[in-house]
Amino acid sequence: MYKFAHITDCHLGSWRNPKLREFNLQAFEKSISISIKEQVDFILITGDFFDVNIPQLSPVKKAVEILKQARNSGIPVYMIYGSHDFNTANVSMIDILHSADLFIKPTDFQLNNDSILLKFFTDKKTGAKITGISGRKVGLDKEIYEKLDKKKLESEDGFKIFLLHRGIQEILPQDIQFRDSVPISLIPKGFDYYGGGHIHKRVEKKIDSSLIVYPGPLFGSTFQDLEETAKGETRGFYIISFDKHILDCKFVEIKVAEILYKEIVSVKWNSETLEAEMTKNISELEVKDKIVLIKVKGKLLGMRSNIDFGKFRLDISKRKALLSFINTNNLSTDEASAIVVQSDNKFDIEREIFHKSIKNFQADSTVSHKVKNQVNSKLTGKTGESASLSLLDVLRNEKLENENATTYDDRVISYAKSIFDSEGYFYDI
Repeated sequence: MYKFAHITDCHLGSWRNPKLREFNLQAFEKSISISIKEQVDFILITGDFFDVNIPQLSPVKKAVEILKQARNSGIPVYMIYGSHDFNTANVSMIDILHSADLFIKPTDFQLNNDSILLKFFTDKKTGAKITGISGRKVGLDKEIYEKLDKKKLESEDGFKIFLLHRGIQEILPQDIQFRDSVPISLIPKGFDYYGGGHIHKRVEKKIDSSLIVYPGPLFGSTFQDLEETAKGETRGFYIISFDKHILDCKFVEIKVAEILYKEIVSVKWNSETLEAEMTKNISELEVKDKIVLIKVKGKLLGMRSNIDFGKFRLDISKRKALLSFINTNNLSTDEASAIVVQSDNKFDIEREIFHKSIKNFQADSTVSHKVKNQVNSKLTGKTGESASLSLLDVLRNEKLENENATTYDDRVISYAKSIFDSEGYFYDI
């Protein structure tokens, strides 16, 4: 009998708050330590290892140390890229770690006319045959699925593992349907294990003799992730036992901090009433040694600025909470708002804001007909939305340690230009 661990969506380096960033690293370190203790034969990581493609060096250093623990224990790591790891025109940190032999990337393929032939990587100890498709931003990997030579993959014998950083439409619950999902018809059949990433919720599905698993993130990279954890969504990874077929599928919970969530709904209250309700609700919470999330939503008759939210954070801190956050994004007021988006997921909010803004965009009447045509064809509709999301992702790149302002500016500008160059934007103007 053999065993492997399946970890995904670590998002190392996420969170501006240093304590949350450290909790995230602790969750990854704990998962590797347990895998070593359980004597797994190999480890699968299915994308979004880092939160951005060029992260701060401090979490990178820690990640390298943790990966070396696995390598020094004789446990190979197989990793595919996720949408956060991917860079269309520049080297990402994942590329650097791969070149240092810290993990194996089982995503090699070759083009055969108009079809794509994925290659298998055979694990030396277990004989398991591993292949997969890395994630790409804004759905750039969909073409690979569409051109995949599935018959070749399906005819391969032995214990087979397929790795992907995409949702599969037919197996996802209705409440977590993803735009970046593919139909199951594009996925090759007959694999023993399908290891998924990208979906920040645990999903486990058996189809015939195949097992499809999305472990979800180890800790989370957004406040919605933390909120879901507080509501009961368990975080962790899987350990799978197998010989010629899967024998056992065990979920291993990873808990590095207790999270407390409280929702306060304003029913057209004025500022004084809402503040009084917040005082009452928050004073009743047992916050010591917990991450505390307070969501204030509903309708406020007045302005947010009339309420001192800071005093509640101070009170929670004095009562020895690990951290506290007060979310008022879903608290509507009489204040004017150009665009209203009903979501807690920052990526959905970004997409919807760009969608609504671009939908109402019109090129200036004074620009030339040629420029207007270029703008309308390249910066409106879905093409414009994709470009906007890619540029926003570029702007998330933080300044590296010891990087001066000029080098940082040049790097960000270079990344931004690469987005337009790769799509042929504004040529010959």
